[in-house]
Amino acid sequence: MGKFFTKIRRRENWFYEFLYVTFFRLRRMNMPGVFLPFYRAISLLRQVLIDFLRRLGTFFYYEPMLRSRCRRVGSGLNYVKLRQGFPYFHGDIQLFIGDNVTVHSRSSFSAASLFDKPSLYIGDRTYLGPGLSIGVAKQVSIGASCFISTNVNITDNDGHPLDPIKRAEGKSVAEKDVLPVKIGDYVWIGEGSSILKGITIGEGAVVGTKSVVVRDIEPFTVVAGNPAVVIGRIPQRRAADVSDELEQVEGVSRPV
Repeated sequence: MGKFFTKIRRRENWFYEFLYVTFFRLRRMNMPGVFLPFYRAISLLRQVLIDFLRRLGTFFYYEPMLRSRCRRVGSGLNYVKLRQGFPYFHGDIQLFIGDNVTVHSRSSFSAASLFDKPSLYIGDRTYLGPGLSIGVAKQVSIGASCFISTNVNITDNDGHPLDPIKRAEGKSVAEKDVLPVKIGDYVWIGEGSSILKGITIGEGAVVGTKSVVVRDIEPFTVVAGNPAVVIGRIPQRRAADVSDELEQVEGVSRPV
């Protein structure tokens, strides 16, 4: 059989040439357009079924599983199930989630065993995008009404010792090298950014896409780059005024 198909690919004579052209045309054929409305209906039905099953699984399994891993969860949790059904958890991380927080299933929450009760705090109305990775040895806190975009990395430690011998021996980072991270309210962190240990990001600040933050960011400041530097300022507004405006916007409690 293999030799037969080889002869077709070589088109050794008129017969094999005919078979080659016929197979080529059959492979390039498309379904006639008259049948497309039928397939649109099937596509719509398929999507409705997928959405229903996803929501069913989220309600009865994935969301309760996530809540069971948390020390406290506020009301209105919006759990978004993607292809990865459940976030990756490592270690005994103490997770505290506020009201109306959005969490995607394609996330990672890791805790080191260096300190007792490594804690992660997430404020009200904060959106955590897909691909988020948070590593906690001591404490990471994210304020209210923050927008954390896709594939953001946040950590309060280096993960491994800087000393090559200690690193090769598999030892943990030293306690003095663990520095908590604090992200203020109304902060926007762009896609693919990294927030390193010991960083404080002030209220209303914006971190540009794929930035690496290695020093503190003042409130209402725009930074970008590797390492991130100041590229702009935002007119300052009182948090109370912003909260009053947000309450008047329908659906603000659940960012999309």
